Amino acid sequence: MRTTWQWLIGVLMIAGAHAQTFPEKGIRLVVPFAPGGSSDIVARAMADGAAEALGQAVVVDNIPGASGNVGTARVAKSPADGYTLIQCTIGTCAINGSLYNNPGFDVLKDFEPVFLVGGVMNVFTVSLGFPVKTMSEMVTWAKANPGKLTYGSSGVGASNHLAPEWLSYLAGISMVHAPYKGSGPAIVDLIGGQIMMFNDNEPSILPQIKTGKVRALAVTGPLRSANLPDVPTMEEAGYKGFVVEPWFGYMVPKATPPAVIAKLNAALNAAVQMPRVKSRLEAAGVRIVGGSPDKLSELIKTETERWGQVIRTNKIQAN
Repeated sequence: MRTTWQWLIGVLMIAGAHAQTFPEKGIRLVVPFAPGGSSDIVARAMADGAAEALGQAVVVDNIPGASGNVGTARVAKSPADGYTLIQCTIGTCAINGSLYNNPGFDVLKDFEPVFLVGGVMNVFTVSLGFPVKTMSEMVTWAKANPGKLTYGSSGVGASNHLAPEWLSYLAGISMVHAPYKGSGPAIVDLIGGQIMMFNDNEPSILPQIKTGKVRALAVTGPLRSANLPDVPTMEEAGYKGFVVEPWFGYMVPKATPPAVIAKLNAALNAAVQMPRVKSRLEAAGVRIVGGSPDKLSELIKTETERWGQVIRTNKIQAN
């Protein structure tokens, strides 16, 4: 009968051998939102580069639902072998823990951070049929028509839900929230005029702005976007301190071998430096960060504190 130490040594040897040969097959990258949104755009660019760096296919798997909770919870229960990653966002990793009583996972207990891609800014946009051209005009209209301004989001608790709620609080206006299962469906309804406003991440809404299908009012970055130099920041629009920068990273289930995490981190760092990947991310407005897993771990902690305070102050609850 083997002793506990013999068993442990055996496990460590197996884990070490696995890490040395990893990856031996394709890797699944789960995006917990519908196709067409910023998470999807970033994930597909990163999957392309990571596949080259790892020498194996990296397949994006969209599993939307419950503001990212469905896909994230599913990955939390996946084998801790490095073959399944989850796209971590400001919503799933820093907001949902405060918004939902039981999102189906605990970011700190169920996952290990792997890599922080970087951040983007949001853009307040309106449908062409909505007769406003500035943030000031929109707020004035909302005050004159309380409860009639409809805005979409990629789900309850997403940054494009909380940012308008924050605006409502600061400007003293009342708006009606229409949650979707991702940015893609919300953009379709914004263009069609089913909703009046959408505060989306820059990567997914930028093509619609550039082609004149929607109108941009303001961006939520600390500075203007290089892609939208004529669009003012929220601070320039009169809302001091109104800075929202959604971000994207990757995690794996808890207990994934450290050597496997190191290999994934190295591959993702290599990916963001590949010219074709870097240009795709920057063209979409992503400010690339990269670095060690600690970068993502630190950001999760600070952003969880920040948005938890916003949620409590504005008494926001998931339906």
